Amino acid sequence: MFESLTDNKIFKFKNNPSQKILLTLLILFLFRFGNTIPLGGIDQEALKRSFLQLENRNAIMQIINMYSGGGGKTILSPFSLGIIPFINASILIDLLTAIIPFLEKLQSEEGEVGRRKLTFYKKGLTLVFSIVQSIFLIFYLKPYFYDTSIFNFVTIVTQLVSGALIIVWLSNVIDNKGIGNGTSLIIFTNIVVTLIGRNFFDAPIDNLFFIQIGFLLFLMILICISQTARINIDVVSARQLAYLENMENDEIVNEKFKSKLSVKDNGLSVKLNQAGIFPIIIASNIFPFLTYLTKNLNLPYLNNIIYYLLIISFNYFYTIVFWDPEKISEQLRKASVSLVNITPGKETVSYLENVVRSTSLIGGIFLCFILLLYESIKQLINGPLLNQINISSLIILVGVAYEIQRTIRSLYKNILDTSI
Repeated sequence: MFESLTDNKIFKFKNNPSQKILLTLLILFLFRFGNTIPLGGIDQEALKRSFLQLENRNAIMQIINMYSGGGGKTILSPFSLGIIPFINASILIDLLTAIIPFLEKLQSEEGEVGRRKLTFYKKGLTLVFSIVQSIFLIFYLKPYFYDTSIFNFVTIVTQLVSGALIIVWLSNVIDNKGIGNGTSLIIFTNIVVTLIGRNFFDAPIDNLFFIQIGFLLFLMILICISQTARINIDVVSARQLAYLENMENDEIVNEKFKSKLSVKDNGLSVKLNQAGIFPIIIASNIFPFLTYLTKNLNLPYLNNIIYYLLIISFNYFYTIVFWDPEKISEQLRKASVSLVNITPGKETVSYLENVVRSTSLIGGIFLCFILLLYESIKQLINGPLLNQINISSLIILVGVAYEIQRTIRSLYKNILDTSI
């Protein structure tokens, strides 16, 4: 066993999980290091005071805090746009993919080449979004600039756009050579850094403190369930059908075989939340802008309703786009596999469409239930620990952490299996 673990094959970069983990940590360190480099010509101290005062009430400050890890000594850095431009570009391209046949063909029919083209379009659109968002950010924070000349503004726009594109590159390096999803890990890192700066244990450790800890642990369990819950659709292959036909005269054995089939055959697995944490990420990205537009409307709970609808809508949209029932039906047909008690063809497509719609809606509603439960208990308990935690950030943290541990376990399991 020891000799197999120390075999040279294991230490190739391609198959070595330890090197993938170290590379991911290095990329995240470089990303955070870039956040400590201040942009020149800005009153960082005044901006920090404004940030602390407006963080929970200002839409722009909320976005900067979540995606760039703000709140430290450096508020505005070349990496202040974070991964926002790339997320916005990805949302738009994904929307267009569902509408424009050319883009849909790239995704569904041209394989790896098509996906690379879509990624190129996303990066090009990221450049456009970076420029627009940099200009918007500069004019929004104009009072904090020492030098308001056009040349200085152009210089700062260049730095912010360059920083956003560097982040996209770092994210792609993690996707291709590291572990996990680069976009999720960058957001995860920023949230962790922001939470580290909070004073969670200033409050006395009493019964209320332990009640809050217990409730947070319960929430984490619910979040894990939302990321792992799935339904299983029984399938049967042509060979299994032939075997059943040959045994149709022996009802006892036939029933036993059917029983074994339902247990051993994994079937077609459909997650209740196919999009994972991305509905939360996208909704958190768009929601502050919507609240900025509706801040003058005196409608109770309007913002919460908008946020919940965004989560359900994006969970539904991403599931429909990336889990195409017609494509799945065609793949089942080519593999000579059919759904149990469902006729291949249009009936299979219709059945899968109903499954996809129902599971995506249930998954989105379950996420909203977690959010609503947290807000209700937070108002009921009114504890200092709960008041400092953003439930959306907690869902992202738990979801990303769960996916990371799954990826790491899978990598090491594959190495052990191939080395024995």
